[in-house]
Amino acid sequence: MAAKPEKYVVGCKLPAGLTISHEGQIVTLAGANDSLLINGFGITRDVPAGLWEGFEKTFADQLLIKNGLVFAVNDDKSAKDASEERQDQKTGLEQLDPNKQQTQPDKD
Repeated sequence: MAAKPEKYVVGCKLPAGLTISHEGQIVTLAGANDSLLINGFGITRDVPAGLWEGFEKTFADQLLIKNGLVFAVNDDKSAKDASEERQDQKTGLEQLDPNKQQTQPDKD
């Protein structure tokens, strides 16, 4: 049986990241607008295991966890692999393409 990690590498695809907390611990996760991205995910290293596991358990039924918009792994290589698997997942917060909109100018 593998040893339980003390810290995780967390990927987050939400544009502004996400602040998570559990039992008095608080960490702000880097998001898709961060300067260092891996496959469109902001990467936050050294997230305490107890914090992540408490957050994940509390919000396990939420789409951001279910759809992999926020995920945790043990190391950078796994973060790269996990983000690559999830890179096409949409958040619903992506910028709209103005050329694909069907709006009409206002009539005076």
